[in-house]
Amino acid sequence: MKSHSVLMGLFLLVIPVFAFGADSPQEVLERVHKKYDQLDDGEIKFTQKVTFALAKVEQELSGTLFFKKTNKYRVEFEGQLVVTNGETVWSYSQANNQVLIDRFKADDRSMSPDRILTAAPEDYSATLIGREKAAHGEAIILKLVPRSTTSLVKSMKLWVNDADWLIHRVEIVDQHGKETSYQVISFKTNIGISDSRFLYEVPAGVEVVDLRD
Repeated sequence: MKSHSVLMGLFLLVIPVFAFGADSPQEVLERVHKKYDQLDDGEIKFTQKVTFALAKVEQELSGTLFFKKTNKYRVEFEGQLVVTNGETVWSYSQANNQVLIDRFKADDRSMSPDRILTAAPEDYSATLIGREKAAHGEAIILKLVPRSTTSLVKSMKLWVNDADWLIHRVEIVDQHGKETSYQVISFKTNIGISDSRFLYEVPAGVEVVDLRD
């Protein structure tokens, strides 16, 4: 499993759409896609919480995601860094003092950070399951289930704020029961991020493992 891929899902009860207003799941996703079509780049600060159900272990991290059309992103965690310019992926681990270099691959069975936090995947069917009060407006909650039976994601929940039509929270569980949630802390859009942000120079003394050959 590549470090730049994120695989997750969540079991949920389905509540009838008519109980929550006129917006259908398709209308909500269309608004989300329309919003993201207007974005050239962005910076998202978020928290990530991972729960391993069988081991009863939880991990929580804070991170920053920089993204730019198309397929350019940079994810910064404490001691970890994943950078891609849409062609090459660099995955740095401070603990291992190592950088993995690979070709970028758009894999429908996995989810890169920009797919999770910057647009709803199109290869999922959606159900509207509720609304919650948000800081500004209301959050519309969607349940997404992969159409493919071979997907490594079991299901997913998205919280879409109806004030800006951005995704502010994601909860996902994979086929192995690992639960992962992302909570957006701040979201800046169209800030003119340089392409150089999506390149990586390997520091001296760091082991390089090149997977491209």
